[in-house]
Amino acid sequence: MGEHTAGELAALLSGAAALSRSGNRIAAIAALLSAIELAPDDLTAHRRLAAAYALEGDVASAHGEYDRFVASLQARGSLDAAAVERSYEAVVLAARATAPERRRLTTDQAFALRRIGVAMVAIAATVTAMLAAGAQIFASGGPI
Repeated sequence: MGEHTAGELAALLSGAAALSRSGNRIAAIAALLSAIELAPDDLTAHRRLAAAYALEGDVASAHGEYDRFVASLQARGSLDAAAVERSYEAVVLAARATAPERRRLTTDQAFALRRIGVAMVAIAATVTAMLAAGAQIFASGGPI
């Protein structure tokens, strides 16, 4: 792969990741399809495309993407790599199928969790200071 093509591939992969993180999975899938068109043998592009399909809820397309990539590996004689990808597919897609749907926190919930975290740190620091003071008193032989 030429230097220009490698840069384009990197841009497509990072752009797809940013689109997926922002919730625009359809555009991420389009970017990943472009990445695969640019670099048909790129493992990362195929894996991310299958994952994007799975995240979108299209498990059949995710399996289809793995099937196409594994078939291309087998056609090139890369049987060990094909077996690894088949195992990777089984693990990744099984985990996605059994994973509970994640919900995003509201702004208020996120703020409350941050405040709870700060309070927990303050409580831990206070307890630590109390234990350290008690240990000093106990070590000095004075009254508790």
